[in-house]
Amino acid sequence: MFSRKLFNIKSFLSIFNAHNALFEQIFINSPTALCVTDANGIIQYVNQAFIELTGYTSKELIGNNHSLMKSSKNEPDFFQYFWEKLLNENNFHGNIWNRHKDDYDALHSTTITPITLDTLYYLSTHVDITKEVTLQERQHYLAYHDPHTGLANRSLFEDRLSHAIANAARIGNSVGILYCDLNEFKQINDEFGHATGDYVLTEVAKRLQAYFRTNDTVARFGGDEFVIIVEHLQDNMQLTRMAEGLKKKITAPIGELNLCVSASIGIASFPQDGLTKDQLLLIADDKMYHNKNQFYGLVS
Repeated sequence: MFSRKLFNIKSFLSIFNAHNALFEQIFINSPTALCVTDANGIIQYVNQAFIELTGYTSKELIGNNHSLMKSSKNEPDFFQYFWEKLLNENNFHGNIWNRHKDDYDALHSTTITPITLDTLYYLSTHVDITKEVTLQERQHYLAYHDPHTGLANRSLFEDRLSHAIANAARIGNSVGILYCDLNEFKQINDEFGHATGDYVLTEVAKRLQAYFRTNDTVARFGGDEFVIIVEHLQDNMQLTRMAEGLKKKITAPIGELNLCVSASIGIASFPQDGLTKDQLLLIADDKMYHNKNQFYGLVS
């Protein structure tokens, strides 16, 4: 059992006319982190759950402003919004980043309620939701990105291609795609193992991202297939030049083993080659396979 003096709640609880002991036990033993501040944000009372949540002792908290735990991860104008909402709506519920004493940021689901007794107090409840939110963000990321290279996956690629086509149609622009498949990649996997193969894929992904503009989309469809959206395309010659430059970029030796791969690339553009994402992907894919068959000497 923790003493009233430790939590500085003796004077707080004496405000109540009855059931002081009951209120004391509720406050002290609540599994939810509780903090009471005055109207200026100065901490008056905390419970054990709040101490455990923040890492600070009661002596370090009580008498100090709640901004002691302020985190830089909050948006610059967040606290202006926070105070406007609290004062205008007489309550606040939302997520706030707080800085733990051990020097890391934690996201708290926070509810703040005003309590008027002899003066105005604010009672806040805090629940750490950092792990849950991080997991949700990771799941959302993996739904649209390739987990190995970090590139967009097919789902995100097709969504962006649809938007790019719609924008190009509206303003009279062109959109190009390059369908890229690595040559001789299977031999690298067979000779050096899949770990080396994964390393090659990661390095190729880095080269693709470095080669294209930030507003272009580089995606991995799986295996050794990469597809790129090039927006605001001038003409097909520009796309052809980009494909030739990309081949040279990919062919440069990779890593200490000086491994070399080449690429077969097929191109297609809107509106010259097709009007839908499916048409463009099919045409670029066909051209890529024709290029690959030429590489292996299967067609003239």
